[in-house]
Amino acid sequence: MPKSKSKKGEQYAAAWKLLTSSDRLRPTRVKDRSEFDARTAFENDFDRVVFSSSFRRLRNKAQVFSLDAHDFVRTRLTHSIEVSTIGRSLGEGAAAGMSRKYAELSTLPQRDIGTIVATACLLHDIGNPPFGHSGEKAIGRWFSANMDGGFRLKLSDERERKDLEKFEGNAQGLRIATRLQWSGQDFGMNLTVATLSTLVKYPCASDKVQPDGPKAMRKFGYFQADALTFERIRAATGLDGHRRHPLTYLMEAADDIGYATGDLEDALKKGFVDYETIRESLNAVQSNESRECVKNFLNDTYERDFKDIEPRERQQLSVQRFCQMAIRLMMKSSIGAFLDNFEQIMDGRFESDLVGKMSMSDLCDALKEIMTRYVHSHIEIAHREQTARSVIGGLLSAIVEELQDRPAGPLALSTYRPAPIHAEDSGRSTPSANYVLSLRAADYVAGITDGHALMQYQRISGMRASF
Repeated sequence: MPKSKSKKGEQYAAAWKLLTSSDRLRPTRVKDRSEFDARTAFENDFDRVVFSSSFRRLRNKAQVFSLDAHDFVRTRLTHSIEVSTIGRSLGEGAAAGMSRKYAELSTLPQRDIGTIVATACLLHDIGNPPFGHSGEKAIGRWFSANMDGGFRLKLSDERERKDLEKFEGNAQGLRIATRLQWSGQDFGMNLTVATLSTLVKYPCASDKVQPDGPKAMRKFGYFQADALTFERIRAATGLDGHRRHPLTYLMEAADDIGYATGDLEDALKKGFVDYETIRESLNAVQSNESRECVKNFLNDTYERDFKDIEPRERQQLSVQRFCQMAIRLMMKSSIGAFLDNFEQIMDGRFESDLVGKMSMSDLCDALKEIMTRYVHSHIEIAHREQTARSVIGGLLSAIVEELQDRPAGPLALSTYRPAPIHAEDSGRSTPSANYVLSLRAADYVAGITDGHALMQYQRISGMRASF
């Protein structure tokens, strides 16, 4: 092995010791673990997420289609499980590739790498408010419209203002994992720093966001209230500036692959797009791998495997088979992109995403374009955005008024209770009272499901007497 490569391999090996740290923000209180408990610290993380109420609530949060009665259509819960499955395979495959690329990385445990990515994938949407991205926009719009208006929420600190005006589900996800998913113990789920660091897709504060800048700075990943926790996670995993954890790229790729394929299945089932449109759009891909995938697993499958089945079912089964194989092939392609760009990723010079660099990027782009053209611009989705604005705006108005008028009332002390405060937060600059109050309202609204948000809004508006 060339000397320079060996030296770089040693540097990377030292970096991965921190990147895969199993330390937690609070020492575990579990004593006398059973000798038959063979879980690693990272598998313990996975279990903690699965059994959390925040994860369970994702079953009634929209992936694309909100409050849909059709059992086939994905929710954020089923989407997150699918993404986690993809992420585990990406992590294990990337770990195997890294060990072949650099002998010094041969000791990297593939099982742990896969589990870290899988757990981060389980968490990647846990901070999404009701009605998905429409809900995010609705929260930000409400604060933008009311911060200096009649709700007495004036904020002079720029970071505090932007946290609320540009409300971000990614930042809320970190907040849930490290604070809000509380069982009477500090630091929420108290996950390992490796898992939490992988979760941070945007290691950027709200006042530093560059929408057209590097990928890691296009949104923000933590609120000012959680800055110290973010700093501790980053320091413990050896990261600084706006460098992403290398495994974050795999989490992001798993999400891209998962929603590009899964959302297409749902859109066809719902009738938002027809089979012929899908086939025509996908037949336009240019790369050899993508063309072979479409030919072998969409066109040929339709003509050969399901030719004797009722037409509508034939179309749906053909698209399902295609999506299954497309996932498999795009996973391989994204692992290849990770390994091809490994040195740039490790050195903090990679400013793109893996699906944009993989050999089958044109297929993923084509799948996303179908959703953009035929689904996201659909009148039903526009109606959902209207619903989100009305419901979330109404809830925030009622909650903020309640907290201002009766700060010691029963709702303020129970339903809208403040987030737990970490002991280490003392001594830091004190957030403004309006910022704390605003976060209390946003925490509650972001944490509830689509159905609960609608019922709560109907109740406080007098349209429903009770639940």
